[in-house]
Amino acid sequence: MRQSSTEFSQLLVKAGRGVGLPLGLAEDLIDPVIWLQICGFPGEYEVHVALATLDEGRTEARFPDLLNTDEAISSGRVSAVYLATAACDLLQLDWPQAGEEVLLPETESPRLVAAALVLSHRLLRRERYLRIVTPDEVFISGPGAEITCVSKELEHRTSSGIDKGVIRLSTEQSGFDGEGTVLIDVEKEARFQEVCRLKGLCASPDIIAQLKTFSDRLLVPESEHSLKFGAGAGIVDSD
Repeated sequence: MRQSSTEFSQLLVKAGRGVGLPLGLAEDLIDPVIWLQICGFPGEYEVHVALATLDEGRTEARFPDLLNTDEAISSGRVSAVYLATAACDLLQLDWPQAGEEVLLPETESPRLVAAALVLSHRLLRRERYLRIVTPDEVFISGPGAEITCVSKELEHRTSSGIDKGVIRLSTEQSGFDGEGTVLIDVEKEARFQEVCRLKGLCASPDIIAQLKTFSDRLLVPESEHSLKFGAGAGIVDSD
């Protein structure tokens, strides 16, 4: 099904709030998820996985200390929502340093974290490239605000184990090295953006329904008491 990006953005915020995310974190979901959707990735699936695992307690609702490498890697699986926000905040402090490779904690949606990081790096306009290696793709954000996503060759993908959810992050002097299948580049991203502008986003009806289930938790039960205190249209026609 197709829907407007505005409608989908509102659903993301409501779904995030429905599983207990603070408003700021729920709003942080909008840009990376919309970007993934626009670029042909199942962004709605990624965000649903992140919210569902958080809601079920299978990921930790905490901001990891990414500057403490031992603590970050040895701790349990961290929610992609919290991990993305923590990592994007550190990018503003010129982290990671040139030539340094950082391993982020295991998370349920590396692709969602990667999208948040490349979009944040794009806004900062750094002189070096940011390379983000996830189990299935490599995302690269360049100094000129260009973003490249390369699909790993099958033999280089992570199939199972704890490394399945681990992200490798580094800053480098060069960008795409020519290995792998290019999924996103400047021209492809522009075409995808134009399709979204003209036709809206394409999303799975089943996942949309599940996100609405989360958002429905914000609804106030219908009762005389709730109507009296401001819910709905009121208790008389003149309200």
